[in-house]
Amino acid sequence: MENSSFLVPCTSCGKANRVPASKEGLAGRCGHCRAMLKPLYYQPHPLTEPGFDNFIQRYQGPVVAEFWAPW
Repeated sequence: MENSSFLVPCTSCGKANRVPASKEGLAGRCGHCRAMLKPLYYQPHPLTEPGFDNFIQRYQGPVVAEFWAPW
């Protein structure tokens, strides 16, 4: 996804912010009101059992989780 970007709405002022795909997983600031933007994840983020709770506690946005086992 080279040169791709995504529009992330600010939860404070509602303005859309263009975020480069290369900034995946990083929090930024709104270009209009300077409020913090939630980190953007545009691809699945694989987690292990120890990292799952930590990720869920830190991430403030909605999360879609898929669980599977090889058996």
